[in-house]
Amino acid sequence: MDEERIQRIHRILSCSEALVHGFNPSRDRAWLRLDLTMPQLKALIYVTKNQNSTSGQIAASLGVGLSTITGIVDRLAEQSLVTRREDPRDRRVTRVLPTPTGAELVDELIQYRNEVVTAILSQLDPDQLQVVESAFQYLLDAAAKLDRERNHAGAVA
Repeated sequence: MDEERIQRIHRILSCSEALVHGFNPSRDRAWLRLDLTMPQLKALIYVTKNQNSTSGQIAASLGVGLSTITGIVDRLAEQSLVTRREDPRDRRVTRVLPTPTGAELVDELIQYRNEVVTAILSQLDPDQLQVVESAFQYLLDAAAKLDRERNHAGAVA
């Protein structure tokens, strides 16, 4: 990779970090009142977005072992954020579902993020918004390409 490209990537990373830190002053409302560890929050978000997940699916998505997920789900259940239910088709399988409280918490966090991003984007003129939209589409396309390459490499190996 040439030096100019590397420097541009570093500038983009710096901008990204500054943008994330720019969110911090108003984070109190939703994020600071959370009494969850990061793995617990990730598991709760996964369960909310992927209804009827098994512990194995949650563990695989987070890249942790099944015993680790069991403890995380236990703690989320103690806080009434998730519940476990037997799979009606196979009683050996246990499904993890968000409770209304857990789903509401995730929805609130996503709503907060959307409000902050909307406020920032609202400061841009239509031409700038078009540039940002195009940039994000480029990023999504590159991420999809990278994912396909990784999946192909894994399938070949």
